[in-house]
Amino acid sequence: MTDTANFEDTISKLQAQRGICTFPALDHAEARKIGAAVARLAEAAEHPVAIAVFLGEQRVFHVAFAGTTAEHDDWLRRKRNTVLRHDAPSLEVALQYRVSGRNHDWLDPREFAVAGGALPLRVGDNLVGVVAVSGLTNSMSADHDLVIEALASLER
Repeated sequence: MTDTANFEDTISKLQAQRGICTFPALDHAEARKIGAAVARLAEAAEHPVAIAVFLGEQRVFHVAFAGTTAEHDDWLRRKRNTVLRHDAPSLEVALQYRVSGRNHDWLDPREFAVAGGALPLRVGDNLVGVVAVSGLTNSMSADHDLVIEALASLER
């Protein structure tokens, strides 16, 4: 199987995960619960990550664990911008570029990070926020997978 076929399979799996990022309602308290769920998993695994949850333009949750720097915060910002620009998880955007063979150099790297780890938060079909993780480097999807695991653990 080619890398492109693997990427296409992964994109299909990411698209199947969209429901886990959709909520009946999402306010500040719920957004903080999302951040806390990601933080619990990261802390238990001793992951050196920074985590942020945004509602609209406002950052409503942020935590940075040992081993992170301000650079991780910038990655959070740029990954969030990628989600907002493309209305899709940042990992899906990264894989779509690889499958298409197109270069994403038209996106200013000072403003956008085409890397996994940021996911849209939706109420119905409306994009209302973003949850983002930065710091895991063991795979292209590690930051993304941490967020998905946390979202799956939430009671709704």
